[in-house]
Amino acid sequence: MPPIRGVIHAAMFLGDVLFESMTYTQWESVVSAKCKGACNFHHALSSHSLDFFIALSSVAGIVGNRGQSAYAAANTFLNAFVQYRLSRGLPAACIDLTAVSDVGYLAENAEKRAQVLETLGSETINEVEVLALIAAAIDGTMAKSCNGHSITGLHIGDKLDDLFWVNDGKFKRLRDAAVAAKSSASTTIIQMSLRDQVKSSATFDAARTIVCDALMSKVSSVLMVPLEEMDARKPIVVYGMDSLVAIEIRNFITREFQANLQVLEFLAGDSMVGLAEIILKRSKIREWEDDKKGATEGDGGGEDNGRENGQVETEGVRDGEEGGRDVEKGTNGTVG
Repeated sequence: MPPIRGVIHAAMFLGDVLFESMTYTQWESVVSAKCKGACNFHHALSSHSLDFFIALSSVAGIVGNRGQSAYAAANTFLNAFVQYRLSRGLPAACIDLTAVSDVGYLAENAEKRAQVLETLGSETINEVEVLALIAAAIDGTMAKSCNGHSITGLHIGDKLDDLFWVNDGKFKRLRDAAVAAKSSASTTIIQMSLRDQVKSSATFDAARTIVCDALMSKVSSVLMVPLEEMDARKPIVVYGMDSLVAIEIRNFITREFQANLQVLEFLAGDSMVGLAEIILKRSKIREWEDDKKGATEGDGGGEDNGRENGQVETEGVRDGEEGGRDVEKGTNGTVG
């Protein structure tokens, strides 16, 4: 048997599931193929003089694709493992592949390919380009040009608002380049001003409208539903939201309004107006205690004003015994 001169590690196992629902067995199944496979090759061939050691990874490990935490972790491991080999003077290269258009798993699954491209906003590459990258890894060009690590397909373009990963700090240069290319930072300004709009709102209701409008705009963008066809009185789930999309919406809410919600709260069926109110009440941007009272007590606003002016007891007596009891509760601090 001739000597082994190189390795191309291309193992893959997919098992998409939300991290919070993932079992250890599911995690192990996805991670083992790439991580244990790479380690096995490394140790088994430690006595061989290899010309190349190439790991075919995925761009999912760079952006952290939704519902693929185990798969992303496995690919990130490959990136780090290649750097480990390089640090020891051993040949190594890692190619983070985007969707390949004409061969392989995604080429045979059109629906999955479209979903990946929509989620990542990446561009496809073809078999010829993949083979060219492998050739560059074999002859050492990749080690000299990009430290043995090639990332393919990531492209922001005009999708600044549509890609979940562009707000990650490590992609700041890509985002800045995309903004400069458009010669406009208006989208960034709008995103940054949502907090200021909420903070400067005169009333709780006004702030709730801002949150609701932003929520509807985000849902419209993610689910590709025309904004004019949406109704804030309906729950998000009627527009086809699943748990993966819910994660993106949740991250948007956390980032823009500093409010933490659980995925199940999006799937519970509350209207978008109701969801906006929940967001606002949990937001760390501003306390809304006084306005919450006015929004929830409705016709009791007159009594609130009277209480502030020290006249609530007199007005309560005029309203009779029931009103008096309300006033008594109010003065004891148990209402509102």
